This record gives sequence, structure tokens and C-alpha cells, in this order.
Amino acid sequence: MLQANSRAFVDNVCRLFPGEEDTVRTVFAESDSHFRLAVGDDGACRFLGPQGCTIPRESRPYYCRLFPFWVVGGEVIHFDARICLARREASSLPQILNSIGANRAELRDLYGRLRLAWGLPPARGMQSVKKGF
Repeated sequence: MLQANSRAFVDNVCRLFPGEEDTVRTVFAESDSHFRLAVGDDGACRFLGPQGCTIPRESRPYYCRLFPFWVVGGEVIHFDARICLARREASSLPQILNSIGANRAELRDLYGRLRLAWGLPPARGMQSVKKGF
């Protein structure tokens, strides 16, 4: 679904990339738009089922593959998102990683891919992303 870049959307993206607000505002200009997954009237993703995301992992957008993780200063962190099934079932970063069979190197690679897909330059000090999907 194509959606206009609202001021609130751009501000939220800026919060994901502290210190890169000027770049984010250029890439996600308010006069432009972005693709997003469909959501219901309550704002919940239409692909979120009782057992988590119903889209096969390899077909999910990068942000969805990363969620509930993010990379800050090269370090993998996790959002405290109660809507996330993995987050509800595990309380620490290692437990969440283990529950979904992921590791920090894979998440850093996905984060690098997300940056490139969104039109953001590679983060300083980040390793090159792997070729292929």
C-alpha cells in the first residue's frame, strides 16, 4: 500500500536514526510517499496472527525481519514491544535471539540492507552487507 509521508511518519523515522535527521528528511520528504503493509482500523498489521507474522520470513520487508531488534552504534538492541510474540515469550536479548533462531551478525546485515533499501547510506563502521538475499 502506498502512503504519503506524513510529518509524524518522518519524525518517527528520524527517531530510529538519531543524528541522521537531515538525511532522513531528504530521503523521506513530506511531499513523497512510501510503501507499507496494510493495517486494520486499530492500526495493527493485517499479517499479524496469534502465532506472530503470517508472511514467510524470507518474504517479509527488512523492517519486519528485524523487528523487535534494531541496531544502535553497531550494537543490537531490542524494542520493548509487548505486541511481539517473541518478546512476550522471552525477556532478554539472548533469549529472544534464541527463540527465533537469529544471531547478531544476521541482524546487523539485515539492518545494513534496510538502510540501503530505504536510501540511507551505510552506517559508519558497519560491515558491508552480504551479497544476495
